[in-house]
Amino acid sequence: MADEQNSSSETGSEEAGAATDSRDEQSTERDDLGEGGKKALSEERAAKRQAQRAATAAQKQLEELTAKLQEYEDAKKSDLDKLSERATSAEQRAETAQAELMRYRVARDKKIPAEWVDRLRGSTQEDLEADADSLLEALAEQQRRRTPSYDGGVRQTAKPTDMNSLIRHQAGMG
Repeated sequence: MADEQNSSSETGSEEAGAATDSRDEQSTERDDLGEGGKKALSEERAAKRQAQRAATAAQKQLEELTAKLQEYEDAKKSDLDKLSERATSAEQRAETAQAELMRYRVARDKKIPAEWVDRLRGSTQEDLEADADSLLEALAEQQRRRTPSYDGGVRQTAKPTDMNSLIRHQAGMG
């Protein structure tokens, strides 16, 4: 696993190294290294690129060998191991289905809307019922806040808004 992390960081560093190499080449052209220094620097860069290619190839080979090892271990498993894995998987699915069924039954008994069933939380029947009660209270409170009050009181006529109507209204003429 550490090798996989190293290889991914090597690949990223290879790309960064190429950008650094070009910057290094530019800076060395400005410096006065002489022919020997420039030659040694280019040989070192070539060796670095070759080492990075070798590391990438070794990483690919490691991944292939890891996949083959996994295939070998899977083939080596006995039928009993395979059956026990299937049984464990089936048990987990059955537990999930039972929990969902219990949630739907509680929602049906408490008359919770279908879109709110997934919000019920709890692992036992009592927990789910308590959560359903609190959810219903919250929904009822929210509904009370939304519903406008039609108290049946007397409504007044609209007050006039233009000047002529205001004068007539004040004079009792209309």
